[in-house]
Amino acid sequence: MPSASLPEDQTEPQPPAPRRERRTQADRTRATREKLMQAAIDVLLEQGYGRLTTKEVARVAGVSNGALMHHFASKAELVVAATAMVYEEAIVRGQRVAQTANAELNLIEGYLSDCLSIYFDWPFVAALETIVVARTDPELMEQILPVMERYRSTCDDIWLKVFKRAGLPAARAKVLLNLTLNLTRGMAINRLWRHDDRNYQSYLKEWVAITAREIAASIKPADPA
Repeated sequence: MPSASLPEDQTEPQPPAPRRERRTQADRTRATREKLMQAAIDVLLEQGYGRLTTKEVARVAGVSNGALMHHFASKAELVVAATAMVYEEAIVRGQRVAQTANAELNLIEGYLSDCLSIYFDWPFVAALETIVVARTDPELMEQILPVMERYRSTCDDIWLKVFKRAGLPAARAKVLLNLTLNLTRGMAINRLWRHDDRNYQSYLKEWVAITAREIAASIKPADPA
């Protein structure tokens, strides 16, 4: 029996095209703000805070300056929001590292990797551009300081819990965290004009060895059952 075929003037019926979900106004607003904040970071890194203008940020983001001013009333508000976005992402990344099984086994290495991802990379440069200007601008400092304090206190809390779970007394954990932070941050500032990563890595490796001995001496062995 011959197979059935459609008449020449008919075509195979097509399935309906999938419906596109319409973005809400809230979705569009969030997407525009994120685009503007990312553009602000890009301009900040390339030109610095002093030369950054809202018009240039709007151009990089591909929106009108009027649209930018609808979301951010001033250059300072835009830069602070962009910095906050960066550091919120850094908090999430730090939490992810701290939750790994390796974090408690290699305490300083884990904390160092978190520090290096910020201070040896562009987030620190972007924040530093703003902080330097804020030093002599009380209004800007009032806006940026809570962002930096939130990041620092949240990060400290995340890693202090890891150190305490590993058995390190809280007082010693705070000392080691702060020494490691300031060592890394000092290198990061020096790195802005003197790229000496080979020596930095060597120094950090030596610091890990020193702190490993300190941690081993400070952690009390568990009582036998």
